[in-house]
Amino acid sequence: MNESGMIDSGVPAGSPDSDTARSGACAPSRLFEMLDGAPDDATMVVGQQGPVTYGRMRAESARLAARLKDLGLRRGDRLALWLPNIPEWLTTALACSRLGVAVVPMNVRLGAHEVAFLLSRARCRAVVLAPGYRNGACADVLRAVDPAERAALDLVVTLGEAEAAPLDGVRQTRFADLIAESPLPLPEVADGRPEDVSLILATSGTTSAPKLVQHTQERNTRHAGDAAAAVGLTGPGTSLLLGIPMCGAFGYTLAITTIRAQRPLVLMEAFVPEDAARLLVEHGITHMLGTDDMLDKILSVVPEGKPFPDLRMFGHANFTPALTAILPPKSEAHGVLLRGFFGMTETLAMFAAQPADAPLERRAQGGGRPVCPTADLRVRDPDSGALLPDGEIGEVEVRTPNAMIGYLDNPQATAAVFTEDGYLRTGDYGYRLADGGMIFVSRIKDVLRIAGYLVSPTEIEEVILALPGVTVCQTVAASCPAGVRPIAFVVMEPGTALDEAAALAACRAQLAVYKVPARIFAIEAMPVTDGPNGAKVKKNVLRDMATAWMTPSGETATA
Repeated sequence: MNESGMIDSGVPAGSPDSDTARSGACAPSRLFEMLDGAPDDATMVVGQQGPVTYGRMRAESARLAARLKDLGLRRGDRLALWLPNIPEWLTTALACSRLGVAVVPMNVRLGAHEVAFLLSRARCRAVVLAPGYRNGACADVLRAVDPAERAALDLVVTLGEAEAAPLDGVRQTRFADLIAESPLPLPEVADGRPEDVSLILATSGTTSAPKLVQHTQERNTRHAGDAAAAVGLTGPGTSLLLGIPMCGAFGYTLAITTIRAQRPLVLMEAFVPEDAARLLVEHGITHMLGTDDMLDKILSVVPEGKPFPDLRMFGHANFTPALTAILPPKSEAHGVLLRGFFGMTETLAMFAAQPADAPLERRAQGGGRPVCPTADLRVRDPDSGALLPDGEIGEVEVRTPNAMIGYLDNPQATAAVFTEDGYLRTGDYGYRLADGGMIFVSRIKDVLRIAGYLVSPTEIEEVILALPGVTVCQTVAASCPAGVRPIAFVVMEPGTALDEAAALAACRAQLAVYKVPARIFAIEAMPVTDGPNGAKVKKNVLRDMATAWMTPSGETATA
């Protein structure tokens, strides 16, 4: 860091070393090669304990790779990486890249059933965890896993002073010992190959058991280079604040994209709006990406004006569609350039980015143009199977050389998600634009089919959110005596009550008759589930509630 407290990358802007490191002339094909060319004293990552330089990260990840190999890990093995956003997460991932070992990231909030599923399905041979984190929660969960579900597990690596209770038949060692300097030179490990699987991510599995997505070293590093160029991270003086867990596709992509650009990455172990606002100023952060509600929460704790003078953009994913109409003017009032993005576990995050110079109306929406120069997309009618012209809504299909290679041990699912000509079916509704970009509308499973029409719930929610006292709104479809109708749920400000009659009148005045909700229910809070990219509303729970509260006579149960 420089004297002002802001991060100093250590590479003078415009210097030969800087240009060579970021030009892509010698593009890396393995993750650990992304560190090549960066000066030893340049800041790579900043955690709660301070900055870690590229030189230190190179040395410690190389020593970790050598010692893990000595402990028996080999190319093709899998390691469960069960840590929060700390530098050691990256040290382990880079060491595994050297070994040719695939990383299986696990959220630190997972329970025994979820951990057992991942350890068993991915046949993990090792796990890295911090036994003292969250009062030992991860260690407790690991002990609760049935030994039959962790049959392949042979090694537990622990961070910190706390000890994990030993598991029968499983060796245990300390992370600090594995990265410690050696009096004798350690053999250099570079067994990993570009085509090796480097990352295995679980899909959300909201309607079925999660599928395990496989990404390779070469595709990950190439995508990181494409994404870094698309968001402007390759420019001088840039840096990124990461408030999303690296265990998910979004957070992981942001991390490797920043490393590929060889720019400082500032980590948050957990997202707290006040802390994010402080770090943006303290480190002179130029780039941040996250969910739309993250930005909304940050802007709610800072004064109006331009509280973040160095911030060049906030890239958002539309996880909270109801903020689509609220967030753009709020971000503009605070001097924050808003850019929408689109991605999925199978392509990683940032498959597409809205142009930085596009009108706010477009930048405020999810989607964008593919960041990979050779990628493209198209839109298909899900009912007829016909390809649709620009501007018509259908299922988005994408093709990119950086996509996953397939689902682990699931050739049927892999075949089903890819078309014969290599496009990936996203499961998302959107429409294509004339410049080759797209606008994301919603997940197919969230779209309402009303009176033969496809209805985006956002259209209804925007009307209701404009009403006094309404803070949150979600809309689902449910069977009523008159057929399938929209049902809306709202959360009200403390001390206010829903005037349902007035809300329905507002909907009738602004929406087509088939879009007007049959009922609007006020509830205390939305049912949500925590995920690696933030909390998501459980639409299936709302649908069940709507069905239960609508009686055959058309009357309703008490909300």
